[in-house]
Amino acid sequence: MNSVVPQAYWDSLYHTLEPRYDAETRILFEDLFDRFLKPGGTFFEVGCYPGNFLIHLGQRFHYEVSGIDATPFVLTRMAERLRQHKLKIGQFFHGDFLQFQPPQLYDVVCSFGFIEHFINFEEVMEKHMQMLAPGGTLILSCPNFRYAQFVFHRLLDPVNLTRHVLKAMDLNRWRQVLERNGMEILHHDYYKTAGFWADTPRPGKLMSHAVYYVKRINQVIDLRMNCPNRFLSPYMISISRKREP
Repeated sequence: MNSVVPQAYWDSLYHTLEPRYDAETRILFEDLFDRFLKPGGTFFEVGCYPGNFLIHLGQRFHYEVSGIDATPFVLTRMAERLRQHKLKIGQFFHGDFLQFQPPQLYDVVCSFGFIEHFINFEEVMEKHMQMLAPGGTLILSCPNFRYAQFVFHRLLDPVNLTRHVLKAMDLNRWRQVLERNGMEILHHDYYKTAGFWADTPRPGKLMSHAVYYVKRINQVIDLRMNCPNRFLSPYMISISRKREP
């Protein structure tokens, strides 16, 4: 699939991860989900492990949830975790997404932080659309590591930059792909005013302090303003609908 991240990295990360879901904690993009999604039907997440979005959306909108991931934990751990949260469970698949042949079309198809790891991200986007039932909803999101965010990550979190395809973090490119595939765009924008995190920060006490203060300053800005923008917003998200034939 032309991923810039070896699967071994994700598997090692997930091996020691203890997934937790707190229904009282606001999940990312919750306001947009409530605005654009309708209850009932089938829901499929690409790159679905460890499953917090599946849990939230399955519970709130009563979806039958399904998904695919390249980590084997999607088969060995996922079903039991979802059963604990009393979800209606569909099917889960382990493998290469672009080689995947879905057994059906879905009412909602989404990925959160997936397409930006692939050089051929436009092909990955189109595969999402092919899995949608007519009238179905597509949700695509990823972090924004361009503009001012690029400077932060280049100085404080450079290793993490190598795990992402910056060309994929382009809402204009997304719009072009969506429109040429006949999608009706419902929402297409950056998300939050400011934010920062470092997955692999540079070592050293000075760098640790720098990461803390950059993160804290962005939090203060985000609390005081609601102005999604390309420079400081930490995320980008697009929600669109597949037109009826």
